[in-house]
Amino acid sequence: MTKPLVLVTGAAGLLGRYILRELTAAGYAVRGLDRRAGEGTDDWVVGDVTDAATVARAVAGAGLVIHAAARANIWQGTGEEIMHTNVMGTWQVFEAARQAGVPRVVFCSSDSVIGYTVREGAMKPPVYMPVDLDHPLRATDPYALSKILGEDIGRAYTHWGMEVVALRTVFVAYPEMEGEIRTRHASPATYKGTPAGGPSSAGGGAFYNYIDPRDLARAFRLALEIDMEPGAFEAFFLSSGETLAPEPTTDRAWRLHGDAIRVARPGLYAAQSFAGLYDTEHAARRLGFRAEHSLRHLID
Repeated sequence: MTKPLVLVTGAAGLLGRYILRELTAAGYAVRGLDRRAGEGTDDWVVGDVTDAATVARAVAGAGLVIHAAARANIWQGTGEEIMHTNVMGTWQVFEAARQAGVPRVVFCSSDSVIGYTVREGAMKPPVYMPVDLDHPLRATDPYALSKILGEDIGRAYTHWGMEVVALRTVFVAYPEMEGEIRTRHASPATYKGTPAGGPSSAGGGAFYNYIDPRDLARAFRLALEIDMEPGAFEAFFLSSGETLAPEPTTDRAWRLHGDAIRVARPGLYAAQSFAGLYDTEHAARRLGFRAEHSLRHLID
């Protein structure tokens, strides 16, 4: 059976190249939309994701859409620029997909929707850990807010019968970030900016959560392939099974916040002392996804 053409927005970016590689290896035909043509496919639409005509041209003929284009963190523009690209761009993609009759859109969301990822926000600690889909969303910075609004846009389009998947990924630890990760580990108290020359500073919030881009790309493919009912919306937290922090997760939670974060599953952290802040069991059960690549060797 011939697989449908998949449009990937942001396909020339750091994440996009991994998604293209994963989909191509799985036998999908792939079209990229970005402000420049990249590698991984010969089928490119070059333009801005906020431009309706560009997006409509990119969506035409596609059977599925992965929307990964965004200003990828709080440092990639002013609040106004982040909101314009991430919210208006997301609406343009969903609206074009609706008009073209695309049955499913996979949206790249973020763990920032819980409001605990960057110092530029209020950094309210989570109510409990591991954080699951029942945890309240409380964005306090423009990037996080843009991702909540992006999910809301996706939910709105389920009323047209569209199937929507939101992948709430943590910090993606690209190979270009390895120097930053090592530098932060060497002196976390003084680490600031991009002293190792990375594309951004090492992220992952206060607990240094991360995911390998190869794992994340596989999750996007799985999100295209799971069985869903028309009009369904599903969200998943995606993370490695461990953090890049130097201390066990419960010890770090206590040092940073005392007893403010309730440990909802103590057995998880007893079995894996560096287990991450987010629940990964739902993704394992429903999406068939578990991270396979560990980067703890960078800090050992």
